[in-house]
Amino acid sequence: MRLKKNCIFLFFIAFILLSLTLLGQTNNSNNDTIHNINLSKALISSIDSLYSIDEFDSTLNQIDKALPIFKNSGHLDFIAISKTIRGSIYSLRGDYAKSLIEFYSALEYYKNINDKRQQGLILNHIGAVYRLRGDYPSALDYYFKALSFYQELNYKKGISSVLNNIGIVHLYQKFYDKALEYYSHSLKIEEELNDVEGIGISYLNIGEAYRKKGDLDKAIDNYLNALVYTSKTNDLDGTGTIYNEIAGINIEKENINEVLKYLNMAKDVFTSIKSTSRLAECELNYGKYYETIENYKESIKHYKKALLLAQKSEMKELISNIHKELSEDYDKLNLPVEAYKNFKLYITSRDSLFNEDNTRKSIQAELMYKFERQQEQIKIEQAKRDATYQEKIHRESVVRNLLIALVIFAVVIVILTFYYLVQIRKKNANLNKHQYEIVEKNEELMQQQEEILAQRDEIERKNLILEQSQQIIEDKNHRMVSSIEYAQTIQKALLPKEETLKNLFTDHFVIYLPKDIVSGDFYWTSTYDNFVYTAVMDCTGHGVPGSFMSLIGNTLLNKIVNEWRISDPASILEKLNGELRKALKQDQSDSKLHAGIDLAFVKIDKLNKKGYFAGAGRPLVVVQNGNLSKLNYCIRTAGGFQPAKAQAYFNVEFDLTSDTTIYMFTDGYPDQMSSERKKIGQQRLINTLGLISENSMDKQREILLNTLETHMHGADQLDDICIMGIKITL
Repeated sequence: MRLKKNCIFLFFIAFILLSLTLLGQTNNSNNDTIHNINLSKALISSIDSLYSIDEFDSTLNQIDKALPIFKNSGHLDFIAISKTIRGSIYSLRGDYAKSLIEFYSALEYYKNINDKRQQGLILNHIGAVYRLRGDYPSALDYYFKALSFYQELNYKKGISSVLNNIGIVHLYQKFYDKALEYYSHSLKIEEELNDVEGIGISYLNIGEAYRKKGDLDKAIDNYLNALVYTSKTNDLDGTGTIYNEIAGINIEKENINEVLKYLNMAKDVFTSIKSTSRLAECELNYGKYYETIENYKESIKHYKKALLLAQKSEMKELISNIHKELSEDYDKLNLPVEAYKNFKLYITSRDSLFNEDNTRKSIQAELMYKFERQQEQIKIEQAKRDATYQEKIHRESVVRNLLIALVIFAVVIVILTFYYLVQIRKKNANLNKHQYEIVEKNEELMQQQEEILAQRDEIERKNLILEQSQQIIEDKNHRMVSSIEYAQTIQKALLPKEETLKNLFTDHFVIYLPKDIVSGDFYWTSTYDNFVYTAVMDCTGHGVPGSFMSLIGNTLLNKIVNEWRISDPASILEKLNGELRKALKQDQSDSKLHAGIDLAFVKIDKLNKKGYFAGAGRPLVVVQNGNLSKLNYCIRTAGGFQPAKAQAYFNVEFDLTSDTTIYMFTDGYPDQMSSERKKIGQQRLINTLGLISENSMDKQREILLNTLETHMHGADQLDDICIMGIKITL
């Protein structure tokens, strides 16, 4: 019995000790939780303070230490804030891949805690990163998503920020008036909010838009306004950008006295915040400054620095502009190979930015946003009408129930008072009238709803028709292009083979550049006995009409020379003229077809070492022993319009006892316009041929192509081009 009591006593003591232990552990757990919460708050405050004074390295180190603590304390909002700050620092430093990873992660945390305002902020940040990478359709997609969040919350500060960013995308796509529209809307909101930082950003962006439009005075006015506000907010990125932009405007106005001062101030600011992308823009302006004072070697050095920084930050538009500047400077230093290489890189990067597909996607993003806003407005209006209708139904139900009660009450007390019965009957009549009116209005609402549904069905039907029409057009275009490309294959098959040219001539080159897949220019060769015949022809028109003419000309030459064995060049041209006019029925009085062929025709007599030339509208250039001469030709074309007193075609004989190089060409190369609307000119082409004639034929071809590319400088090709150079050693 005593043992049993002792066991009970020991169990009681053990229970008390266990309870005290558990109580202590609970208190310790609570103390640890409170400690983690206080530590988390202190850490997020420290991170925010370091970031606000641009201590980015310290900020990143503090975030790395803080994230595990935030996870333990369950502060999802602190984790999201930290990732947002880290993504912003990576973006400022040009590391866009890491920046996107952080922003997408932050977005998921804000979705988990259902913070729509912060979701809009992150979508805005993501759009900015895609914009910096040159992916404008993706940028607009995220900006409009952010705008929808902010408009739903009526968060004006966020709306203003997104409008500014949408304006920047339109600016980069060269829609300057559209950009100014968004910037002005943003500035109006910022002024309503009296947001000093936002006003400064809006003035900065408006200044950039006016600069792009070429209104430099308005640009400087807005930059100076922006500088006042960025100085107030200690916005280093904005201040440095303004210094850099003012320097750029002074370069454009050739007012270079203070350019270096502004550039050095901008560079110091961008270096302090370690912004790779901004330093790239600054180095670009250094290059433009030295280019203005014609110190091209120094400008090229700065352009190369800018290129490395821009490539590191994946700044596609800036990379394109730098290649353009490098191409121009190398050209001024007479380095055509480097100039051509950079010009090709400029064209490639430019086309990747501003191709038709990008523009279409950008417009679609904006139209989709507007359509969704319209649909939301329709839903709101419909909800209001539904609510009104339900309220009317409710009132009708109340009135009906009240009538029933009154009727029952009237039946009970009908004997007591006739007066109340009369009043009730009058009220009943009025209520029936109101009920009828309610029913009529309800029918009107139902009719309106049916009309809305019918309009929706009609829109869907028209959209389907548009899609089908677009598919039909695309199919037709595809078939047409396929047909022309097959015609190109046929046309190429008719041209002399490279092996044939190598067997006939010591050396040669051919430049053959159709304007529109198939060509109205062509070259031709033939040989029999000791004679070699060759010609370059320019038919009226280009593309499909020109190609038909070239097929006719090729067929007639083969018949005249190879079948009829006419060997005299002048006689061949006369025969070609007659047969061409006969084939096209140009001698008939009602003929409206005036197409013809200009050509240079050469006959080489290997046995007697003589050359014979006859030209119809095209010359022959001959180079012998370093001396260049242009042989006379008849201005009359073969076929087409013939003057009343037509000059007869004639032969020009030249000697082939020494090494000789001859050149035949159509008018496509000398008539090619530059972007400044200037032609190359026939005399310039002939001078160039004289200068390069000592080079190998492959080298001559390369020089002529480089000269053409540099001259065009982005301009469109106007006509078919054909040049044939032949070296003759007998």
